Amino acid sequence: MIQKRPSILGVGTVSLDTVESGGEVARDVLGGSAPYFAAAARVSADVALVGVVGEDFPERFVTLLSEAGIDVSGLSRHAGETFRWHVQYDRDGSRQTLATNRETALTETPQVPRERQGPAALFLGSTDPSIQASVLAHSGAPELVVLDTMTHWIQDRADDLRLLMRSADVVLLNEDEALVLGEGDQAAGIRPILEEGCSWVVVKRGDQGAIAFGHDRAITVSAPRPREVKDPTGAGDAFAGGLVARLARDWPSPLAMDEALRQAVAMGSLAVESFSVDRLLAATAGGVASRAREARLKMRKHRPAP
Repeated sequence: MIQKRPSILGVGTVSLDTVESGGEVARDVLGGSAPYFAAAARVSADVALVGVVGEDFPERFVTLLSEAGIDVSGLSRHAGETFRWHVQYDRDGSRQTLATNRETALTETPQVPRERQGPAALFLGSTDPSIQASVLAHSGAPELVVLDTMTHWIQDRADDLRLLMRSADVVLLNEDEALVLGEGDQAAGIRPILEEGCSWVVVKRGDQGAIAFGHDRAITVSAPRPREVKDPTGAGDAFAGGLVARLARDWPSPLAMDEALRQAVAMGSLAVESFSVDRLLAATAGGVASRAREARLKMRKHRPAP
């Protein structure tokens, strides 16, 4: 029996990236949390992208996403500049932001198309918490809400972010973000999120995989080895796309997270094999399943927080 593909709404930044990695330079390629998420999620879900771009955003990128089966009716164009990011990756994987127009780029809140309200899952990708809150308020009543963020918003908009976390079923962090939340203590950053009602906090660990912390157990997953590493950009958002698409099929089953983690790390490892979203748009369900089988899970029980 073929299982129906869940409907997913993903909001986040849509950007034009210039990436220097491995001696190559890719200029003004499609980037941002929303396209990476959607490119990964579309393999096993019916996904709609919600975001804002400027007058300078190439129409060919809209066509590219649409032809990949992604609903772009929630992508709106406004007068002004598209968000841009210029990054350089060193050989050890560390990165330097060389330029960005964060201060002058568009800050409009995207609109959720009426026909896309009430999805099975809503992904609030890394962007301004006020935009995330607005989309959450206008998305109907999704069964699953997954929230992502970044250090910039944790440091500058902590109170707004805490309110959003109370509405999320799953919160995604990387190791540095968890440390910032806990003021140097990762556990102290994670514990309050769970205590305030979130079901899972998933800590992304790059090429080391991820750990999902629940109320009574923690699950560790290893990361499959990429065939090559060309561009680390967007791996975390691709991870989210794989995770949400798989979680949405079985939520709120307590076992849904196990297979979701495998699919998440598979997507993350695929994302780094090309610049921009090219490798993700070429991925097939069979190829993702094969990559996911390389991941290994370990689970440990722990007592619920008092």
